[in-house]
Amino acid sequence: MNDETHTARLRLRPLALEDAAPTAALMSPQIARWTGSWRGDPSIQDVAERLELTLERNRLGLAFDRAIERSADGVLMGWIGVRKTEAESRRGALGYWIGEPFFGQGYTREAARAFLSFAWAPLDVDTIEAAAQTANTASIAVLKGLGMRPLGQRMEFAPARGAADLCEAFEIARPGTSPQS
Repeated sequence: MNDETHTARLRLRPLALEDAAPTAALMSPQIARWTGSWRGDPSIQDVAERLELTLERNRLGLAFDRAIERSADGVLMGWIGVRKTEAESRRGALGYWIGEPFFGQGYTREAARAFLSFAWAPLDVDTIEAAAQTANTASIAVLKGLGMRPLGQRMEFAPARGAADLCEAFEIARPGTSPQS
């Protein structure tokens, strides 16, 4: 498996500890409110600790994460990844975020489409699910644009806030299989 992939404007590459400072600079309260797992304005140390845990989950085969980088200048723009769900080992959960300076330019959709094309094999999952808060219309549009099937609304626990959010849920089956809902 190639460690990275490229699109017309992006490079998706493995995360690295060196990503702590640029990630901390991008993770604003505006971004964090949509992710559920991030707190806004984390310190570089907070991000470094999270990166260590993320890299360990990747080494153990429990997750597959990539940095989203702009090809033209190598600027870190965000993260994208799939983690195996605790309930079902053949099911993964997609998560992503992109920094505010990159909103509204189609980068998230471009990154998600490229990522989804190669994220199946590393985790050996049959279905990838995702959820977006009902007010996060941009993320819902990305998920629909990936061809994900709507599952309806459900409450999703947001650990960073210690509360649940009403979300639109989606799933997509690995090419050549059917969804395992």
